[in-house]
Amino acid sequence: WLEVGARAKATAVRKFDARETPITAMFGGELKTTIRFSGSKASASLEPFLSVSLDINAREVNTLEDALRDYFAPEKLEGVFNDATRQEGKASRIVQIAKPPKVLILHLKRFRFDGATAHKVVKKIGYPPLLQLEESFLAPSFAQTGQRSYTLTAVVSHHGTKLHSGHYTVHVRQPTGDWIRLDDQKVERATESQVLGELQTAYLLLYQQATQATP
Repeated sequence: WLEVGARAKATAVRKFDARETPITAMFGGELKTTIRFSGSKASASLEPFLSVSLDINAREVNTLEDALRDYFAPEKLEGVFNDATRQEGKASRIVQIAKPPKVLILHLKRFRFDGATAHKVVKKIGYPPLLQLEESFLAPSFAQTGQRSYTLTAVVSHHGTKLHSGHYTVHVRQPTGDWIRLDDQKVERATESQVLGELQTAYLLLYQQATQATP
């Protein structure tokens, strides 16, 4: 279908549907990818997602917010074939959240590949207890009215330096607001400062919509 945006500019939109399950109902969202060609009508696609994988290897990425800004930043494309003009030209690509999930799973890419070898990225990445999605991360149809506040509810950490080995622990926020740490069969209380201190080991961050999160 055609979507008319600012300045009456039309965008051709395609949507890819997925069967709803209890998993997608909780963790599923929708990403909108828009490609704009110079001198031509833009095209966009809506695709379901369960998690967002964030590159943390760049020197300027030191916090979760930095990684999100990098992921949702507009990207210039060269040598793109335009179906409408039947020619190659320049284009831009931007990814935005069109439908937010109830629980947002953010995957920090802790491993980078150098040929046939994987290396652990052990740099410190800060992450907040309350995450505010910036307006630029959101599709225009959602940005003005959608829920942008997310509360940290779980942190999965990877301990070790190898891709195929190591040990996982998880911090989970309880309905009371207190935190616990799970390490195999061992369960113990944890403080929020301990949860936010997993700077070099945090691998998965789970954020729940603030209106959905328990106090």
